[in-house]
Amino acid sequence: MCGRFDTSQLTWQELFEALSVFLDVKTPPQNLQPDADIRPTTDQWLARVEDGAFALAKARWGLVPHWRAGKPLKDTAKGADDGFKLTTFNCRVENFLPGAKRSAVFADAFARRRCLVPASAWYEWTGPKDHRVKHRFQRSDGSPIWFAGLWDRCVAADVGEFDSFTILTAPSSGGLAAYHDRAPLCLEPEDWTAWLSKDPPSQAFLTNIRPDRFEARS
Repeated sequence: MCGRFDTSQLTWQELFEALSVFLDVKTPPQNLQPDADIRPTTDQWLARVEDGAFALAKARWGLVPHWRAGKPLKDTAKGADDGFKLTTFNCRVENFLPGAKRSAVFADAFARRRCLVPASAWYEWTGPKDHRVKHRFQRSDGSPIWFAGLWDRCVAADVGEFDSFTILTAPSSGGLAAYHDRAPLCLEPEDWTAWLSKDPPSQAFLTNIRPDRFEARS
């Protein structure tokens, strides 16, 4: 899974250069304000295609589907229990494998609104609850990580219109499996065209974790 990630080593220039190899980037330069501890429900940058060009935008980590429009994001009062409660910061690729019953929360975003989520690293914890060890996973070559993401736009009764996203995860493999049974789906630049299209990716594409390209630091 991916419940914390890091953007502390990302620069705008680095993201712009990577994205512009494939499409123009229409978003003007931004101050990324790198963060070593990105958590669910916080805002983070993502890259998506708009009118044939990449646009970078900030969105809430934890996807809220558009069809929840008109309802509150947070409880309107203590005990009201009318806020959004689903844990949607990760989405299992199994939802989209051939023959799978797709989750209603993610199905429309998968069909229409895919994105890339840049990061420097992600974190996992191992060990007993009273002695957890934190592990940082980054690319061995030091380049940015690009998570496969889905995004959506909702109009909530309490916060108005906002964008949100989720990060896809797949069964872990190789050295990553020693730390967690799931890992984020990280894309190489040559994967972007296939991912950002509306075509269904193959099972091989959705489960290709590439554990050999990452290293762990504790």
